[in-house]
Amino acid sequence: MLPKGFFASGTHCGIKRFKKDLALIYSKSGCKAAGVFTKNKLKAAPLVISKLTLKKGAPIRAVIVNSGNANCCTGRYGIRDAKRMINAVSSLMGLKFGNILVSSTGIIGKRLQIGLIEAAVPKLTRGLSAKGLVSAANALLTTDRKVKIATEKFKVGRKEIIITGIAKGAGMVHPNMATMLSFIMTDARIDKDALTSALKEACRVSFNAISIDGDMSPNDTVLILANGLAGNGTIKRGTKEYRAFVKALKNVSFKLAKNIVEDGEGATKFVTVYVENAVTERDAEKVARMIANSCLVKTSIHGENPNWGRVASSVGSSGAAGIKPNKFEIYLDGVLLFKRGKFTTPGRDKISKVYKRKNVEITVNLNAGRKNAVIWTCDLSKRYVEINSHYMT
Repeated sequence: MLPKGFFASGTHCGIKRFKKDLALIYSKSGCKAAGVFTKNKLKAAPLVISKLTLKKGAPIRAVIVNSGNANCCTGRYGIRDAKRMINAVSSLMGLKFGNILVSSTGIIGKRLQIGLIEAAVPKLTRGLSAKGLVSAANALLTTDRKVKIATEKFKVGRKEIIITGIAKGAGMVHPNMATMLSFIMTDARIDKDALTSALKEACRVSFNAISIDGDMSPNDTVLILANGLAGNGTIKRGTKEYRAFVKALKNVSFKLAKNIVEDGEGATKFVTVYVENAVTERDAEKVARMIANSCLVKTSIHGENPNWGRVASSVGSSGAAGIKPNKFEIYLDGVLLFKRGKFTTPGRDKISKVYKRKNVEITVNLNAGRKNAVIWTCDLSKRYVEINSHYMT
């Protein structure tokens, strides 16, 4: 469901052979906008353009996105082609360059087939519809197996507010951003500072808390657009309305982030890594991420082999403060396997149940402080190797 005043469209322009590969999001009125981007030092051209556009602060009316080609590492053509994508939309829709954001995802190193995109933009704009969300979400996908859409509703006074997001991501996913794109729309009237703060808060506990393979993309982007058409009083930081907005935004982000992990390349299991009682939150995150990114841990989960030693090794190599072998404990799917520096020798019936379910849990209690962290990941299968051994630049 799109919020009031938003329209979307998706079409096939020819970057991919048969599937949709070009999407457009449009608002009939100007939007306040905020974004969170990859921390990779290598940044794709569309991301560079969109960051500059957001910095200038003009109202945003549209976002154009292509899949199948990242428009990254393409030399002087990268920026030119990203600008041509924007100009193709602005000339048809009577918008200024600064009213449009641009994004890309796909193979790195090949020049964008900009002529195909420009030729398809008229069809894309004609297809804009209040019912076009699924079409746009489909056009984002690369190695994804399914679309990712999430919606939340809440009220500010008597006004109903809708927050809806779409996302893509299945591989090259790592915290601080995942290899992913997400576009979130809301009809809330909200202060720009509050919108930026809310997005960062939501991303910290959702998109930045997932990992599939430990690789970070140069295209990662999360954008939020707020057009204010719900007609509520302006939401500002520190108010109960702001807290309600953040809660709803987190719910949307949680759903999308979890969908990305569930749709991970070759994934057969959804894994939640809990780290409890660390000295600091950063220490808890270090341990959780080390476990979530361990190929040895992830392959043992896929093989349904309760190899707690691999988890213990990840804890010890995390670099977190307060790690003492005789203090921390390891639970796999609720079974205590490591305590006081050694194997706890639980019965075979308990061990036989570890890693057998689709949803797997790893819990590490450091017994060193009071801070916790959660990271979501998936197993690592033969299918992941097959997919990525044929994914060409």
